[in-house]
Amino acid sequence: MTLILVACNTIAPGSNPSSSPTATGVAAGAGSATAAVPRVSGLKKPYGLAVGEGSVWVTEYEQGILVRIDPATDRVIARVQVGIHASRVLVQEGFAWVLDDVGGALIKVDVLTNRKVKEFPLQPSLNMRPSGLAGTAGSVWVTLAETFVLRSGKVLGQLIRIDTSTSVVTAIPIDGLPAGVAVGGGAVWVSSILVEPTSIFRIDPATIRVVARVETGHPVSGPLAYADSGLWVANNDGYLTRIDSRTNKVVGNFEVGSPQWAAMLPMGKDLWISVPLDNIVARFDPGTGIVTETLRAGTRPQGFAFLASDIWVANYLDGTVMKLPIN
Repeated sequence: MTLILVACNTIAPGSNPSSSPTATGVAAGAGSATAAVPRVSGLKKPYGLAVGEGSVWVTEYEQGILVRIDPATDRVIARVQVGIHASRVLVQEGFAWVLDDVGGALIKVDVLTNRKVKEFPLQPSLNMRPSGLAGTAGSVWVTLAETFVLRSGKVLGQLIRIDTSTSVVTAIPIDGLPAGVAVGGGAVWVSSILVEPTSIFRIDPATIRVVARVETGHPVSGPLAYADSGLWVANNDGYLTRIDSRTNKVVGNFEVGSPQWAAMLPMGKDLWISVPLDNIVARFDPGTGIVTETLRAGTRPQGFAFLASDIWVANYLDGTVMKLPIN
């Protein structure tokens, strides 16, 4: 019997990653200095980050707390205890949605009152944990994967859909260990680890069924991002894969250099990536296939989001959220 410990994200929040970064060689100019940039300090293991409802929201992973920051003053204005742990966060339709991966739940927080109003248990077994989080109008999507694989043979995870108007929860099986989830092109997309051949699953949000499976040829790491009719897939071998959502075909593979990415987000025609082992956030130009800019973040940057002309970045190990200006 083989025991496999799988982290469904680039840095598993509870793994206490080393504070001594190992360079991984993301190609670009030197990252800009961050000594003078605005930041919120004193946070405990900030991990997930989102913007919405006029605020920046960040999770304190090991505390199970959702922190609300006023971007005008760079000050914490509310703290909400949501669960045992707090990993990813999404803000939509007047609510903040937070994953408690250890508690196996999705928590709904009212942004008007800064209070927890509902908890959705999502743990069919103690060995299953929620990992990925995405939202569309009327729906929140969560991936569930086994934490320990203690058997040979087929491994199954789940994709969960929560109807935000009725609170109805629907689950479908996904092969392997589902990790990242993204929405775009009329579909929900799921990356899965420990599945052969390595694949991305396309789900019809209307029927909540898998309608296509795209083989990428690269070992996926988890993060996904959708932009300009294409799904971008992060891989453990330092490549980015692009899938055309109109054909469900791989149309490009780009060697970026770093095998470790925590999050990806599109902005305009560019794709931004947080790179924990290099302590940077990098801008990737799909037109040229190269990294065109890097911004120096704090120690082990994780979740990030855009607000106006800034990137807000959660730095897991140094307990800060930085506001980095972008060109």
